Amino acid sequence: MQIHVSRLSDRDDLVACEELQRAVLGDRARTVFTVPALSAVVRSGGAVLGARDASIGEGGALHGALIDLYATVEGYRARRTVFCGVHPEARNHGVARALRLRQRKGCQQETVDLVTWDLDPLRSDESHIAFNRLGAIATGYSRHLYGEVHDRPNMGLATDRLHIEWWVDAPRVQSLLDRGNPPAHVRLGIHQMDVLTETRLQSTGFRTITGHRDAPRAENVLVEIPVDLDRIRMEDPAAARTWRLHCRSVFELLFERGYVGIGFVHEGGRSFHLYRMADRGTVLRDT
Repeated sequence: MQIHVSRLSDRDDLVACEELQRAVLGDRARTVFTVPALSAVVRSGGAVLGARDASIGEGGALHGALIDLYATVEGYRARRTVFCGVHPEARNHGVARALRLRQRKGCQQETVDLVTWDLDPLRSDESHIAFNRLGAIATGYSRHLYGEVHDRPNMGLATDRLHIEWWVDAPRVQSLLDRGNPPAHVRLGIHQMDVLTETRLQSTGFRTITGHRDAPRAENVLVEIPVDLDRIRMEDPAAARTWRLHCRSVFELLFERGYVGIGFVHEGGRSFHLYRMADRGTVLRDT
């Protein structure tokens, strides 16, 4: 599938964006941006992007959407992504990455340095895109950030989130996106990474988290997360909640100790976040 991404502004497109959000989040979700809210985003300097199948053209159905608010962070011009989602029938076709690349192009045209968003740290697919495909980093963590939102992706779990920073023209991002280099962390051998979490394979085929160490020793550490959070939520909700609580403790510990989230590792059918003991500037210069 070839994806075409464009800005949305007329009423019909904004209606389609509202419907796309409901397809992703569910009809009971409290976080859907309705047409009046989307119109306010556009009129106040934000952006609403829509992704369609390029072979169908502008009139085709939306496969994905992204909503950005204008922001300022530490004196830098920024964008704050409040929604980025792909229709369930269009997943695994590069839609989310296409939306982000069009977002980056717009930021470069408008001299915007930074994009921020909040990411569920237990979602492997979103972590892979953020760290490995875009070059973003994680700089903080919040417990139950949104409270009860009653949407499909969060049902039954606290809305804990990693705080993501995407410096769109940082050396690490330019190396990855403009020069086609692999993420810097792939040069590290698995033997250079210390696994902080303890997990066990269950008879159900899922891994469950059983504990974690409170004293990270290495410069580069791994935190295991579920490979498929949604399947665990559906088939073993208690296990999903255990993952949330254990990983919450580990992530908070790492940020307290000065670590930064820099990558995602999938090895032997298991998924991990990769953290490095370093300051933000050092990580952003890493190519």
